[in-house]
Amino acid sequence: APAALLDGRRGGGALPAATRAALACVSKATVEAAAAVRGCAGGGSGGLRAPQLPSVVFTHEGGEGGRGKENQDAAFAARPSPDLAIFGVFDGHGRRFGKLAGEVASRVVRSRLCALHRWVELCPDAALQWVFTHAHEEIRTAMLAAAPDLLHLQRGHRADFLVEWMTDEDGGDARWDAVDGGTTATVALLLRGTLLKLAFAGDSSAVVLGRAAPPRPARQGRAKPAPP
Repeated sequence: APAALLDGRRGGGALPAATRAALACVSKATVEAAAAVRGCAGGGSGGLRAPQLPSVVFTHEGGEGGRGKENQDAAFAARPSPDLAIFGVFDGHGRRFGKLAGEVASRVVRSRLCALHRWVELCPDAALQWVFTHAHEEIRTAMLAAAPDLLHLQRGHRADFLVEWMTDEDGGDARWDAVDGGTTATVALLLRGTLLKLAFAGDSSAVVLGRAAPPRPARQGRAKPAPP
């Protein structure tokens, strides 16, 4: 059965009726398009392979939408080899650097995992931990390049922090505070059509949908935290 990855921030509240109706229309069209793609792909023996796996991306800026709110979402679907499909969803947050963080994370994760797809197929857990750390470092570098006024604090060998000078809109005292921006991450690897590996950062999540109840995860673990 086809699988879909749905991403969202928790605690966002119910969507308005008009928005729910629009999403329902999009969902119906998506299901019909996916069925047409499967029909063109034809059948085959063995597991579900990446070339036969359709994907659809839909993002929303949150809340009621519109009103000039910036959509900071980024997403991708990639097929670097017949035995590997990669999906990524990144929910940027923060008025100043949210969009930059989401876009950089999406680009880095996609390019690195595709370039090293043979290693990813052999060592998916290690590859996911490595690429999350690498994306974190690339986001920091991009923020420093975009805003020279940021202060890069280093404490010890591993702990790095980005801070910026914040002015209080209510007239309070200005102060140094954590940089205004970041992103969540949800990355899924489908290996040989039979093994699904998921990695998360932040409050994003993934949902597997199908005609039958999915099997229980073989193992759940927590990656070592990256520096803030």
